[in-house]
Amino acid sequence: MFKEIGKIAQAMKQAGELKGRMQEMQQKLQHVRVEGEACGGAVRVEMSGLLQVVDCQISPALAATGDADAIGRYVLLAVNQALDKARQAGADLMGQATEGLDLPGLSGLMGGK
Repeated sequence: MFKEIGKIAQAMKQAGELKGRMQEMQQKLQHVRVEGEACGGAVRVEMSGLLQVVDCQISPALAATGDADAIGRYVLLAVNQALDKARQAGADLMGQATEGLDLPGLSGLMGGK
């Protein structure tokens, strides 16, 4: 019984530590920037670590084609590429935040490997 109480106390201590680390991780994610691109760089999308698109650039040459369908597809490709990179950055930070904590089930929480 006392062994179980010790485990509960340890889990509560780690939960408090995790909360602090997660707040720190959120701060770091605000400053993370990743980029996705398509059509040889003619479309570029910049995304934050919080999965928000912060910039989208379409080259004048591509825009001049007037092919809205193709441009739309390129934008989607660039957004999805940036999203994959941002998720991986989040997973990497999650790994750092939980390093040293005995918290089973947290691996892959942010979509990492």
